[in-house]
Amino acid sequence: MKYRYAVDGYNRLIVKRNRKKAVPRGEFSVEKNNRLVYWLNEPSAWRREFSLPNKIKFAGNWKLNANYDLEFQLQENKGQCQGDKLILKGNIISVQADTLAFAVQTLDRGGLLHLQILKLSGVWQADVYNRLSFSVERKTFPDVITLKNAWQINENQKIIYTYEKINLKTRVRSSEVLTFEGFWQIDSAKRITYILQRSLNSFFSFRVQLETPNVYPKKGAIKYRIGIGLSKNKLYQDKIISLYGTWKFNRKLGLVFEIDYGGANFEAIEFGADIDFSKKDKVIFSLVSRERQPLGISVSFSHRFLEKFDAETFLHLKSLKDESAIEAGVKIPF
Repeated sequence: MKYRYAVDGYNRLIVKRNRKKAVPRGEFSVEKNNRLVYWLNEPSAWRREFSLPNKIKFAGNWKLNANYDLEFQLQENKGQCQGDKLILKGNIISVQADTLAFAVQTLDRGGLLHLQILKLSGVWQADVYNRLSFSVERKTFPDVITLKNAWQINENQKIIYTYEKINLKTRVRSSEVLTFEGFWQIDSAKRITYILQRSLNSFFSFRVQLETPNVYPKKGAIKYRIGIGLSKNKLYQDKIISLYGTWKFNRKLGLVFEIDYGGANFEAIEFGADIDFSKKDKVIFSLVSRERQPLGISVSFSHRFLEKFDAETFLHLKSLKDESAIEAGVKIPF
């Protein structure tokens, strides 16, 4: 026996069978493997009339619609019809670690509003167009929810995503901002990575082009050009993103780029380096990854600035230069 399902303006389930229609009391929930279910809070006599269990299990796929409402598109099986949609109206409230949390309000028969949180589990990642996406964990293939607008970096060097919603009843527009808590890493000349906090699996790896191959410590910025969205598409943006921080030396004379993420939260990007003493009154550090692959970034220190910046390191480098005068450069490992 097949039913037709929908959701009303108050996020309540609508059930249709033949010519009968009902709005049963209950609530939506997300179970293991991100399966959507609806728990019925109705007496057994009512359920028998509609031949419904106390828990309705839905089969389908997750997506975000154009208004950023959470949508579950039903697949055809013996109990439901292809093409029916359960549109849950609300807001994304959390994008932390390996979850996407969505808040919906429901109205009970007594006229009271109830807030409910639906959490999807999965992995955050960047797609081939540098957009933020969430792969919803499933038994077979994941459902991919893509945030199609261009993301930005806020004053605390964190990724933020802004979207607009329209209240379908009042037609009022609102702006919502999602903040992804994490930290940056630079492991390649053509990619930078943003790793989400408290997650082993979620990170964004972006394809970029370096804009500042020659970096000067006083300015404390590394700049990249990045394209976000489909090319030849109005959503595409080609822009410059800047990572701001403070340069320091580690014990092995490699360089550290320390970024302030706000709230006394500092994280450091560590680099190995090839050091060149050949320029007069300058020491040039050519940065390399942990695998000793060139990153395309050279940090230039004048002798005068380096002596003020870190006198102990300056003396150490002078000693190193004298000991290695016959070499064109010195490799400093991690």
